[in-house]
Amino acid sequence: MKPLYVFLLCSIILAALAIAFPDLLLSPGPLLKGHEKLKTSCLSCHEPFGGTTTARCITCHKPDEIGIRNTVGDLLPKDTARIIFHKGLAGNSCKECHTDHKGADASKAIRTFRHASLTTALRKNCRACHKDQIPDNLLHRYAKGNCSECHTTKKWKPAAFDHKQLAASDAGQCISCHKTDRPNDNLHRQSDANCATCHGTNRWKPATFNHDRYFRLEGDHRASCRTCHTTPGDYKKYTCYNCHEHSPSNIAAEHRKEGIYRYDNCMKCHRNTSSGKRDD
Repeated sequence: MKPLYVFLLCSIILAALAIAFPDLLLSPGPLLKGHEKLKTSCLSCHEPFGGTTTARCITCHKPDEIGIRNTVGDLLPKDTARIIFHKGLAGNSCKECHTDHKGADASKAIRTFRHASLTTALRKNCRACHKDQIPDNLLHRYAKGNCSECHTTKKWKPAAFDHKQLAASDAGQCISCHKTDRPNDNLHRQSDANCATCHGTNRWKPATFNHDRYFRLEGDHRASCRTCHTTPGDYKKYTCYNCHEHSPSNIAAEHRKEGIYRYDNCMKCHRNTSSGKRDD
């Protein structure tokens, strides 16, 4: 029976030591600075054989005061995002995000946050928490949608931007964001058109511009865009009179003599330097 007595005695001694010095015998690591005073009071956070529970957390951390007051009632520096965030939690356990015994630094006691823990309303309002993280550039000033329309909840980049998310009044202002993307060649220097006239929003190439569809630029017709297109930005309008010594009255008389009464669109018949009628 002696071994049994020794075992029981040792068990009693260990239990007594665990109760007297839990931070030395039971603690898996140092508590964060705000919990230092609880290092010998395990049952403040832990239930016997039940672990930590939200019920224990909110005995000190009142849900309505998180981000507003500390546990002793003192006002905290105003942190609107933190207040909105905690009020938006969908009744989940505090320990989904918070843990302890990782050292005095509170930042080490934050677990990976899951946006799924937020209420549906707050998940649709990213700006409520991330307002200070929105870059101050043209794109983000133009974009009126929610962050989640371009970004995932794991990391900001890569993002999947859709031009449809731009406000209607900004959708035609491509050059505002793409000024540095504009090639420094004659065509692009002379053009006053919006990028979308030739390019899609998925990628720059292929572009739809092909002047030969309308008039073949050859010989003396390799002129500046502005020579024929005198209305800035509107390349559907053009004139041939800036180079050709034709007066509207002479053109009218010559075409009517040939029985042609619709002569306002020269390129309908004259598609290149030498053609006198449509060559397609």
